[in-house]
Amino acid sequence: MEDRKEIVRIAGEVQEALLKLRHSRYLELMRQLTCFARQLQELTTESRRLGLALAHGWQASAEKCRSIAGRLLSDIRYSVPRIQQFTDGPSKDVPTLSDLVGELNQIQQEFGNIEIDNAKGVISAVTEPITLEDIYLGPFKIELALNKLSELYYSSPYYVIALEPNPPATDESVTHPHVNSERLCEGDAAAAIRAALEEGRICDFFTLVRSILNTYNADSPYVSLHDWDGEPCYECGYVMGSDNSYYCSFCERVFCEECSTCCHSCDASICIGCATKCEACEESVCPRCARTRCMECQCVCCESCMDDDGLCPNCQQESEVEDEPEGNGIERSDGNKAQAEPSNSEPEAKLAG
Repeated sequence: MEDRKEIVRIAGEVQEALLKLRHSRYLELMRQLTCFARQLQELTTESRRLGLALAHGWQASAEKCRSIAGRLLSDIRYSVPRIQQFTDGPSKDVPTLSDLVGELNQIQQEFGNIEIDNAKGVISAVTEPITLEDIYLGPFKIELALNKLSELYYSSPYYVIALEPNPPATDESVTHPHVNSERLCEGDAAAAIRAALEEGRICDFFTLVRSILNTYNADSPYVSLHDWDGEPCYECGYVMGSDNSYYCSFCERVFCEECSTCCHSCDASICIGCATKCEACEESVCPRCARTRCMECQCVCCESCMDDDGLCPNCQQESEVEDEPEGNGIERSDGNKAQAEPSNSEPEAKLAG
């Protein structure tokens, strides 16, 4: 953006947005003070009620007053720092057009160029490609919406947009460990970023955001860099590396070690959802091997449990019992049955007669 007239025009829009922001700050301070005054009034009322309860010896009422006063004091402890954020704000006047033109020129020097969207009232600058711990995240566009600058105390007036998105496998809305849905988690830099916008230090705002994008805080990422290149298990969602993932060729999904198994018949890798149990040994078998069933009872049986006749162990045992010969055979030590010797008692009886 080399046209000086264009820079001056944008500087004028920035100045107008800063004036609205200053007015919004006063309105928020007034709202906070009104809320604080109401809390003090309620505390005064409870003090009077407590005195009345003590004068009449009403112990239950006194305890109730004590409880309410404690809650009000907790609210006040929260309100005071909140109010001080607005009373301790910038005492400087809104920057002049000349100062803001200098800010815009400085952004061009820092980032190489700035872009202006006149229709949306957006000033944007693009960072260099960012890599954190060998994870390439690409360049990011930082967009400052001037028409939302007055909403600084309620919502973020800027966006961080990945130009070459490389999101983690678990969440496509996360384009950076500290960026979710184009919103930056500012962390400890929140106060500095807000102060830079309030004071019209537009270049400092862009450089602060860029600095956060080039920094990784392992304590508060949306997705840690350790899990960035992993893939979630379809069953339990656990993020795993490529060395710890298992592909099921039947449902064509990826699973972790806990949610996958191996076919006892063909050694194929399968998920626990596609696996079937052998009814003899209770080992897992894949859907293809589960089609082989016992010829007699039709139960699922793996190859190692099925005999050459296609029978499961139970049916094998029943078949052996049915094949045993009937008669008065005497089982010998070698497992064969010998024929019993005929009895001579009957001929001897005839001779005796």
